[in-house]
Amino acid sequence: MKSIYEASTSLDAHMILNLLEQEGIQGRIEGEYLPGGVGELQAINIVRVMVDESDYERAGRIISAWEAVEVENEEKSKRKTGSGLSSFLFGLIVGGGVIMWAYNSPITDDGIDYNGDGKLDEKWIYKDYRLDRTEVDRNYDGMVDVVYYMDRKGIAKKADFDDDFDGVFETKYRYKNGLTHSLESDLNKDGGIDYKASFNYGNLDEVVILGEGVDSRKKRQKFNMGKLIFAEIDSDGDGNYDTEYSYDYFEEVKKISDKKPISSQ
Repeated sequence: MKSIYEASTSLDAHMILNLLEQEGIQGRIEGEYLPGGVGELQAINIVRVMVDESDYERAGRIISAWEAVEVENEEKSKRKTGSGLSSFLFGLIVGGGVIMWAYNSPITDDGIDYNGDGKLDEKWIYKDYRLDRTEVDRNYDGMVDVVYYMDRKGIAKKADFDDDFDGVFETKYRYKNGLTHSLESDLNKDGGIDYKASFNYGNLDEVVILGEGVDSRKKRQKFNMGKLIFAEIDSDGDGNYDTEYSYDYFEEVKKISDKKPISSQ
């Protein structure tokens, strides 16, 4: 597919796509949201309307005609009555469809109302004309339970999550190039980190479960393509992993190895 129109907002892109669909041309929108590990975030200045190459020339003519109707200029007064009437009716039909779409769309310039209750469930907060952070209410209780923080390019750099919806952000994510890089959680709400995870290009790589104290590793798990393949635990609480587990494709234990010194068994 080829890019036929570049819009500054997703709303403008959807307006053009709606115009083309009314003329029987199917397409899609690319760049509407930023990808990668953080849900979907509205993109800025990179939203493109894509159409098949076979429809490219006709789509270009339709968009040009629409733009001519939208922009008032001196040439309108020189056109014949019939042509002017046709342009007016064309603009009226297209404009009416666009207005209907915009009226019924959950997307606004400030966020998205996913459940249609009139309240924004995802809010976009800007600073100095840049997307600074996104606040999300995932369970529609009126309380923010996810906050994404953006860098100067509008790409997520970190996020705070309240996964049990109690008003406390117990989990912190860090992102690298828009992909999940690491997370830390205080799952028991005692003020200390007891769960860590690291990611490789957005894919879960390792999980470490901690106990109390500075070096209190209880369990370490390794993953490959989302599957658990290896684990080791500290069974006696001395701060050293002493038992290893290997897992098969179905994550069933296939091997257990005891790493304890013989004298301590």
